[in-house]
Amino acid sequence: MAIAEAKIQEHVGVVSERIEGPDAVCKQMIRHWCEVMQDANPLYSDEEYAKSSKYGEIIAPPMQVQVYTMSPLWPAEEREPSPMERLVALLDQEGYSSIVATEQGQEYFAPMKVGDVISYTISVHKVSPEKMTVRGPGYFVTFLYTFMNQRDEVVCKQTFTILAYNSISNE
Repeated sequence: MAIAEAKIQEHVGVVSERIEGPDAVCKQMIRHWCEVMQDANPLYSDEEYAKSSKYGEIIAPPMQVQVYTMSPLWPAEEREPSPMERLVALLDQEGYSSIVATEQGQEYFAPMKVGDVISYTISVHKVSPEKMTVRGPGYFVTFLYTFMNQRDEVVCKQTFTILAYNSISNE
């Protein structure tokens, strides 16, 4: 049974508090990323090349933005639940407890430089009406992350869409 539209819409557009990442942008994490991704872009590793670029110094790969904001696994961080977490909890409570990621998009605005501290806000961007999918009835939910540096420059905007569905009703 679908959740009342008004109950869902209470969550749309609500922006979280600003959440600061625990790690500053650093050469070591840039190096690890480049090794794993096999990315040889000299902007990320060659100081002489980077100095002669429009950035004037080494920058981090833009796709790495979330790396610097990931909460530690231990000890557990205590903070108010984000709008995303509150909506996911509501969906779970209403029986839409199975989740699969369906899409992610990123748009980049400012480079991340060594020493930058990245923080973010998150909001529920949009929620589809209930849809019947092959997995069962569910909602496509898109979250919007806005990543900023310590100078309040927007570094990246990221959309992340999930399907929260009720797998029991499909059995």
